[in-house]
Amino acid sequence: MGYLIDFTLLVMVYIYIYFRIWKNDSKNTLIIKTLMFVYIVMVFFVTIMPFTIPLNGTNKLFLETANFMPFKDLMLKYHGATKEIFLNILMMMPFGFLYPIIMKKGLLKTVIATLTFSLFIECYQLISVWWNAASTRIFDVTDLITNSTGGLFGYISFSLVTLISKNHNS
Repeated sequence: MGYLIDFTLLVMVYIYIYFRIWKNDSKNTLIIKTLMFVYIVMVFFVTIMPFTIPLNGTNKLFLETANFMPFKDLMLKYHGATKEIFLNILMMMPFGFLYPIIMKKGLLKTVIATLTFSLFIECYQLISVWWNAASTRIFDVTDLITNSTGGLFGYISFSLVTLISKNHNS
């Protein structure tokens, strides 16, 4: 039920953005922006949904759930740590690819935007632990690093596609 409410809310957000901001965009621009919106919803689905509501009070030990040591899971040889690093990089590559198309920004601003998006997700996960959410995730600094790396790889992919496209059209 929680996912249905969340997806309904996100569809309403899309409709609002479309009619208030995007309705005069070209068809190609609208397609790219819609792809980015759908991509962000999919990232939310695997990282922070269902959205939590603070009903149970607060967890005063919430900071103890956070990981502030980069690559701690990998160093401690936790099962799945390498896979998680790979998946985090892969998850953010579309952001690094689509962001410079939509915003017309370069490498540094794309990586900073990826870091900011990732930081929002990680902080929301930390706050959801503080709220005693039923389904909690943890704040992990490794995720910030690997997500930003994914944004970098996405930007590099965007640059390569742009370069190949320019050379092909010449």
